[in-house]
Amino acid sequence: MSDATAGECEASGLRTYAVFRSDLRIFTPKADDPDRRYTIYDPASDLSYYLGASELSIARRFDGTRSAAEISASLRSQRIAISDEKVAEFERRLFQLGLLAVPGVRATRVRDPATGISYGPLKAALSIPLVRFAPERLLDAVFARVPWLCSSVFVYSGLIVIILALVCVVSHFGAFENDVAGVYAHSWHWLLWHYPVVVASIAVHELGHALACRAYRVRITDFGIAVYLLLASGWARPLQRDWSALSQRARIVTIIMGPYASLLFVALGVGVWNWAPHESAAHTLGVVMAVSAAAALVPTLLPIFNGDTYLAITEYFGVPRLRQRAFRYVRSRLLRQPGGEAPARARRTLYWVTVVGTAVGWVMAWTWLAYGVVRLLSTM
Repeated sequence: MSDATAGECEASGLRTYAVFRSDLRIFTPKADDPDRRYTIYDPASDLSYYLGASELSIARRFDGTRSAAEISASLRSQRIAISDEKVAEFERRLFQLGLLAVPGVRATRVRDPATGISYGPLKAALSIPLVRFAPERLLDAVFARVPWLCSSVFVYSGLIVIILALVCVVSHFGAFENDVAGVYAHSWHWLLWHYPVVVASIAVHELGHALACRAYRVRITDFGIAVYLLLASGWARPLQRDWSALSQRARIVTIIMGPYASLLFVALGVGVWNWAPHESAAHTLGVVMAVSAAAALVPTLLPIFNGDTYLAITEYFGVPRLRQRAFRYVRSRLLRQPGGEAPARARRTLYWVTVVGTAVGWVMAWTWLAYGVVRLLSTM
């Protein structure tokens, strides 16, 4: 516990001690991984930390009932030579990282330095989280019961289905266009289908990423879905050390399996639209599945957003945190700050294109939001 924290507890007369957070997700090293440290994933900050087996054992002794001195005494009684000062310093470090919690004491929020620039207008205020959990058990169950989902036969068969759906829409484009206008242009009743469909499509999208990672023995630390305005956002975050160990080709495969799964969902909607009786509820559902799910896929395909295409670009150029690096470089150039990164000409061009593209993304997002609000108010 930090000195300030200890002082607060002592002044209040309460014997409150630090506790190793129960919501942290701990991943053991793989058998073939030479790095034997454990990965500690913090869902609150989306950060991962690494602790050795002995460090993790000591961290788990912070159970909220003992002080650092009592823990060090307990360790020495088990013939583990360690001083009170080292345990206290370890406690302070864990508390600063947010891995320890103290009842009644608010820890400093740790920010992920790799967090992308969020340019969705009022995203923090307008996002509604729907579900978030550790998906390992779910993925293991799905992979055990339907392993063919990750087979090449299924992937190529699904690709054929997607192509057939595209051919169906093109060959019946006039009828499809009229049905889309009839569903979306004349009322807001399509919203009754829209959100369930979009959330389902996002779940399928992220499941595509997650199952691809699972097929490559990459563990997923976090899985979630949230609604933002008319769209939904989701995430399936791989354990970074597992994902980084993959070849570039394998990483690209895990990226494209998300959009692939979304296109399968859209193809299913086209099939429902084509076969359901006209003006039936199923027919309307098919239209919304095809159009709303396709619209929900667009943001992740645009490199101005922090989606799949942006991630693929960072992989292609081999530049992690591309957007942050680009803004840092451009800011230093505009402010004529000395020092900093001195990239080659190609890298400088990439940085400037990234910054301009992100600025365009800001304008597009705000314009779209303003248009949606004005249209909504005009129909009331």
